[in-house]
Amino acid sequence: MTLIQRNFKHDPTRFNVLSSGGGTQSIAIICLIHAKKLPKPDCIVMIDTEREASNALNYQRQYMMPMCHEIGLDYYIVEKSLISPIDLIYPKNGTVLPGYHSEFNGRNKSGHCKGKQPGYCSVKWKSDVFQKFLNMQYGERYLTKRGVNIWLGMSFDEPKRIKTILGKWQRKYPLFEMMITRETAIKLVEDYGLPTPPRSACWMCPNRSDAEWLWMKDNVPEDFKKACEHEKELQQDFPHLWLTRYGVPLDKAPFLSQDNMTNLTQFCDTGMCFS
Repeated sequence: MTLIQRNFKHDPTRFNVLSSGGGTQSIAIICLIHAKKLPKPDCIVMIDTEREASNALNYQRQYMMPMCHEIGLDYYIVEKSLISPIDLIYPKNGTVLPGYHSEFNGRNKSGHCKGKQPGYCSVKWKSDVFQKFLNMQYGERYLTKRGVNIWLGMSFDEPKRIKTILGKWQRKYPLFEMMITRETAIKLVEDYGLPTPPRSACWMCPNRSDAEWLWMKDNVPEDFKKACEHEKELQQDFPHLWLTRYGVPLDKAPFLSQDNMTNLTQFCDTGMCFS
């Protein structure tokens, strides 16, 4: 296995849970647990927004869940709608949750959308649902009394995403503490004999780069088709919102093939996209 430079500080007195986003870093953490390079947490929870990339979800079910079962580690994949009814819009004020591209304030000289909506989907579709599920599964009083450490997959090359939160619910970053970068995480998974881990994100995520949309179109056409249909449905109520900055139907967007695949690296491979 890839050389590990530093150990992870583990507190077994607290309830430890890996918040899996279904992507590269989460997969690497599970491999480290399976290899006994990381202690076994109390459980793993992945919140399925019900718009998860199908290849990432299939990878979890085919490889990760059997590995966890082998070592007696509970891995829950929880559909969002089973815990929370909140979907595309806040019921109170009609605010759209994902950070769609907006032409509400017009377009720039290139004809692209000038604006972008703030994104609330990570909180409402993931982190809120994650905490509600744990409270339902283990009991809010028990978790509050014991204290919860949430393991997140931010790697050593993502220092800006590291947030220290103290109190009953704390965040821990195994890969960051062990000085493991995203590239190292990929090699670690491959060295473990598994296929190259997929990138994790909702198939309708407006934070995708051009290269990521092109990759989906060529490699997971069923997801790309769902994204096109989603955009059409969205525009029935919000005609100024789009999935890309181009402000044209997704299947007609002039994607730049030389664009790099960086956007989602920063956001969606952990259990909480915008944490």
